[in-house]
Amino acid sequence: MDKTTVIKRVIMTLLTLLVVAYVISVICRASFTQVRTVIAKETMAYNTITCDCFVIHEETLVTADGSGVISYMVEDGEKVSVNEPVAGLFDSVASAGTRQESERLKKQLAALKQLQTNAETLTKTPSELDKMVSSYLIRANAARRSGDLTAANLLSDDVLYTINERQLVTGKSLNYQAKISELELKLRQLETEMTKGKKNQEIKAPSTGYFVSHADGYENTFSVDALDKIMPENMAEGAIKPQQVSDKVIGKTISGVYWYAACPVTAEEALKIKNAGSLKLDIPVVSGDKLKVELYSINQKTKSSDAVVILRGTFMNAEMAALRQGRFSIILRTYHGIQVPKTAVHEQELSREVEDSSGQTSEETKVCTGVFIKYGNEVAFREILPIFSGEDYVISSLDADDLQKVFDDEVGALQVYDEIIVEGANLYAGKIIGRNV
Repeated sequence: MDKTTVIKRVIMTLLTLLVVAYVISVICRASFTQVRTVIAKETMAYNTITCDCFVIHEETLVTADGSGVISYMVEDGEKVSVNEPVAGLFDSVASAGTRQESERLKKQLAALKQLQTNAETLTKTPSELDKMVSSYLIRANAARRSGDLTAANLLSDDVLYTINERQLVTGKSLNYQAKISELELKLRQLETEMTKGKKNQEIKAPSTGYFVSHADGYENTFSVDALDKIMPENMAEGAIKPQQVSDKVIGKTISGVYWYAACPVTAEEALKIKNAGSLKLDIPVVSGDKLKVELYSINQKTKSSDAVVILRGTFMNAEMAALRQGRFSIILRTYHGIQVPKTAVHEQELSREVEDSSGQTSEETKVCTGVFIKYGNEVAFREILPIFSGEDYVISSLDADDLQKVFDDEVGALQVYDEIIVEGANLYAGKIIGRNV
């Protein structure tokens, strides 16, 4: 056998081996595939209507007759009683600052004494207190950026108090007596200094309510006694104009249990709001939580015309007290379930055994909507129960009543922490899969 023949045979053998290896790899890939998965997580989705709303309060302006430096004694959003001192006019910045520091120390002292007294009866959970600390920090940073250092300092005190409260709730033993004694000494020193200054006037709250240290000119634009008279034309662009605020105005009080939001909507949106079982407002600048509200009135000339929806709420803090208008989301319904990418949704024909009244069994089939999941090293199919559809996802219900509606109990419904397959070729139940990619 010559050398050329040997080389040809070697080459042919190698080519044959390569072809066999290729065929084997194709067969393996057909029965053993790689997939990409995401973990099924519990989520909330909302059916909302977003519109520009105007906040209405029952407001009374607080005025000061005379000149001097104003020193506020209460925080924005703080509840005050009629004739309670809310501010003072002082003859100098130093005197006003001393008074502000004195009021701040009094609140710190009262807070520490309250913590020490109530250490055994605190009811807030650590997670609730963590949310409060986060809210106070955000507001303190906003106050510093806007130059309101007094408000920033007061909010810093709130942060410290809440952190101390959290420590007590989580079982840490704290002794505040040394700090209380220190604050009492500082307070006595400040009171001595205040006797040297002159207070021109003590300004008192004209009514019981929540205090706000400024006025925006929109006070009483709409009367709370005539809310059902507000029509779309009253809220058209340029229709609502602020009034000139007098130099004598140093703030206002917000009375009443309720605040109101006037929201212009279309006739179709008004009908959806009317038919909603319960309503909430999403106002991120006020609270991270959704605010419970109730429908007060729907003002429209005919059922087919645009309307103004009046919503009524009770939640109050400094941000809510100061808020006048903004773009709010009215939540018509909340959906609780698992968010599923639409690209992961498939249809499969499932079968089950059913028994009639005489005890005879038969097979029933149905095309069901669901997803493929990674179950060990196999592909499995799980039904989904869509209750809400977004742009690129659906929400599968976790409600116990809905879960009873699955067609095949053996297949079952998608559950939290299942590994949803979002990428994979030729998927079917029982297919062997490899590692995630």
